[in-house]
Amino acid sequence: MAADPDFDTKNGIIEGETPPHTELSALYKQSFAYYTFRVRLPATLATIAASLVKDKVDLLATYGAVSSADIEQTTEAVTKLREDILNNGPLLPFEGKESDTEVWNSFLEKLPAEKRSYFSACWLYSECYMYRKISDIFHATSHLSTFDYFSEQKQTAAKLSLDTMLAVAKSTRTNERNSDTFRQLIKLNLWGNRCDLSITSGKQVKPTGNAFDQVKDLEEKLLIDGTADIWKALDGASSEGIVDIIFDNAGYELYTDLILAEYIIDKGLAAKVRFNVKAIPWFISDVMEHDYHWTLRFLAEQPDPVLSELGKKWQRLTEEGKFELTPLEHFWTSPYEFYRMPEVNPALYNRLKEAQLVIFKGDLNYRKLLGDFSWDYTESFETCLRGFRPSNLCTLRTVKADLICGFKKGVAENLFAKNKEWMLTGEYGIIQFASK
Repeated sequence: MAADPDFDTKNGIIEGETPPHTELSALYKQSFAYYTFRVRLPATLATIAASLVKDKVDLLATYGAVSSADIEQTTEAVTKLREDILNNGPLLPFEGKESDTEVWNSFLEKLPAEKRSYFSACWLYSECYMYRKISDIFHATSHLSTFDYFSEQKQTAAKLSLDTMLAVAKSTRTNERNSDTFRQLIKLNLWGNRCDLSITSGKQVKPTGNAFDQVKDLEEKLLIDGTADIWKALDGASSEGIVDIIFDNAGYELYTDLILAEYIIDKGLAAKVRFNVKAIPWFISDVMEHDYHWTLRFLAEQPDPVLSELGKKWQRLTEEGKFELTPLEHFWTSPYEFYRMPEVNPALYNRLKEAQLVIFKGDLNYRKLLGDFSWDYTESFETCLRGFRPSNLCTLRTVKADLICGFKKGVAENLFAKNKEWMLTGEYGIIQFASK
């Protein structure tokens, strides 16, 4: 489908950047949201449609000959969704019977009429809607409702990371309980967030080199370092406590999540680490329950004994309840910002209050913590959380979207002087902490 040369004029696109203290949206042509809906998301949908055609034989072998019509149906529906986005179509109510349908439709109903299309709505709402819409397309079929259309990409990402995984495993078997080691592992976990398939529209990102050397080399790229405060919060807390991790990406990043969680358990910083996964395929590479179990099996089956023993150890920690997958929670795949959690899902908010630390991973979780809003770069993290303080919390994020807060005066200006697109590259990272 050729791009419409009159698209901007027809849809009231504003030539310029997102104004201060405004919702981020694709309405502003110089925003990353505009590029996302004109280029990145259509590319993601084209990849899904192409993979359904390419993998049809394998799908028929798995789901049976009766799934042939479903494969055609989903391919057509995904292609139509791509066209809807490229034409700035409306955000229509969902018709399925999934447990979150009513929540989504209630949310959509409350949006102002002039903000119910892909480019006019808040970027966060529109992008989450698209991924929920893909899920809806597959759920509408008789035979492909459980198919994870991102699974192969996630598994490939893990396989490409084996050398780095092995090196990290060998470097972390004799760790001490101290601030320096913990802070190194947090930073390792941060930079693991660079491997994000949603940013590359599914193109693989292979981690290379010595991961701990890179942590040192990337120190100047770490723009905010709250690791000392995170250590104090955990080191001074009960060894019988709980840490919650809100997962982001499968593959290498998930591996570094588990390396950090293992350290927390082994060194008595908590008695349990709870993992929060996505209920549906989400932003290409987000962790679902089956990705977690697949990763542990994948490691346990490796010929190298270091990785094999590590995989088996993590399986054992899971069986013992020291690693725990929380019940599936659709709030994580809703359009809601986190400050609305006490109102929309008080049970989840109360569960997070049980933890002595909640770790939010990645760019989308950061966007949901702040809301897709053009805060002043010097605004405090605590202010931008808008009252969301269930417990001590931190965010580990490589910067891949044009919103940020917590800077000292002049920092953002210096970064823009070096590279006007510094917020979109994943080159920089932040680790921010807020006490309860």
